[in-house]
Amino acid sequence: MHLIMFPGNAALPSHSPFCLKTICLLEMAGIKWQPEISVDVSVQPLGKLPVLRVGDRLIPDSSNIEDYLTAQGADFYAGLSDEQKGIAHALKSMVEHNLVLGLVHDRWLDERVWPIMREEFFAAVPAEAREMVAEEGRAPVRTGLTSQGIARFSPEDRHQRLGRDLATLETVLGDQTYLFGDLPSGADAAIAPVLDMILRLPARTELRAAVEDIPTFAPYVSRVRSAIYPGGKMTGCAMPKQALAG
Repeated sequence: MHLIMFPGNAALPSHSPFCLKTICLLEMAGIKWQPEISVDVSVQPLGKLPVLRVGDRLIPDSSNIEDYLTAQGADFYAGLSDEQKGIAHALKSMVEHNLVLGLVHDRWLDERVWPIMREEFFAAVPAEAREMVAEEGRAPVRTGLTSQGIARFSPEDRHQRLGRDLATLETVLGDQTYLFGDLPSGADAAIAPVLDMILRLPARTELRAAVEDIPTFAPYVSRVRSAIYPGGKMTGCAMPKQALAG
């Protein structure tokens, strides 16, 4: 079993929160797997990563991969009530459709962050061509975020909107070890990587500051990292052919 995924660095196995979510799910399921590093999404089903390769079968999208692993016997919500499972689904949707967009916005469009992320994302491109290639990759990201709407908002509006999501997470987490008690669930696999990547933004954007200002988040991320993140850097990064989506 191979996971086709975006590369990462020494701190994160992948720069993509969806790839890292899938890595966590595979670890939780106890599945033996190998990373297959790529940045060329043009040849992938749905035109994005992650993709799980099982024999000759390709399973795209982290949610589809979670469904496949569940069908194989993994239980990512063991012991949760139906109500808790519903809350977990709602929290994952909120984070993956709101906070992830905030993360992508700050990585690609915040001028305090972009020069640093450009060097990280496009490190395999020769230095003399890197800025040009990176700007070509940045343009569709800007277009997509503008079309979606988050790039149209003022910083104050983004802060208010995403702040409500963070407050919701803070309320659900409370003083628990994980979102739903003493064991990590599929919700933690999806949500902790997003908070982790926000906390690792190389400038203190409004979003990073908002996450840092909630004192329970950093210790929570650390606990999830210890429980279900794999150790070590995934190797084999290829030449970027298309912009990283997250």
